[in-house]
Amino acid sequence: MITDNKNVNRYFPSNFIKHSLGELDMIVISDGEVQYENSCFAPGIPKTILEEILRNYGPITPHFKLPHNILVIRFKEHVIMIDTGNGYKESPHAGRLLDNLALAGIAPKDITNIILTHAHPDHINGLIDDKNSLIFPKAKIHISKKEFEFWQGEADFSKSKNTTESLLSLQKEIQFFFSIVQDQLQFFTGKDLLFECLQPILMPGHTPGHCIFTITSGNEKFTHLADIFHDEIMLFTQPEWGTIFDIDFELAGFSRRKVLEDFARSGQQVFGYHLPWPGFGYICQEKGSFKWDSKI
Repeated sequence: MITDNKNVNRYFPSNFIKHSLGELDMIVISDGEVQYENSCFAPGIPKTILEEILRNYGPITPHFKLPHNILVIRFKEHVIMIDTGNGYKESPHAGRLLDNLALAGIAPKDITNIILTHAHPDHINGLIDDKNSLIFPKAKIHISKKEFEFWQGEADFSKSKNTTESLLSLQKEIQFFFSIVQDQLQFFTGKDLLFECLQPILMPGHTPGHCIFTITSGNEKFTHLADIFHDEIMLFTQPEWGTIFDIDFELAGFSRRKVLEDFARSGQQVFGYHLPWPGFGYICQEKGSFKWDSKI
């Protein structure tokens, strides 16, 4: 069952939407949308070829507009949030998590646990405010051990399409965030079942410790795909084209295609952090290509 405080719309997302899965009460919170230059996508692919694909789905624009869908799960004594959005740095278009949590009746102190799918800024910046103070002081913060160790160590950026300068700057930003929340951090591996209902699955490439999560209640389940996809067009039709945000470009493409094939075959419902609001839908295969079916 789903209830909404506004009509569901791809480009004008509601502040929040309530959803349920078996015994789990869930809320999808919008953190807003951020524009990214088209050059961030399909690096190395001629612009004319990229535009030819995009033209089939509507007018060509200079930006990809990415929604940020944050899932909150109530389970027993836990209020679990997956990722924290962009924080104040992307205001006013994004960084709306706190306002929309309030509209949904959730205060920062109510959040008991935060699961980070990976450590990119649009997933962790919402942990602190503009004075570098903790926004969710009572929450334990869970992240894969592999992800944490990658950013804390001598990171290998040789397989990315981004510039080394940009990636080193990114690493410093992530290390700074880790230093502020270090007392709240708890680590998991792909073998750990979290809160009896969330099973992390390591799906590397976008980052080395990037995880997706199968969420189960009774006989019902869906999978949170995190950042496997940043859009529902290019990365579905050409999963190997990737983005400059992928730390291991080729491995990210492999993981993306595997997810497309596996979930098109199984027909299982999925949820995407950057997929069209409110993030729920199905991966379908048609005439040798993959399509996104946005359904709840």
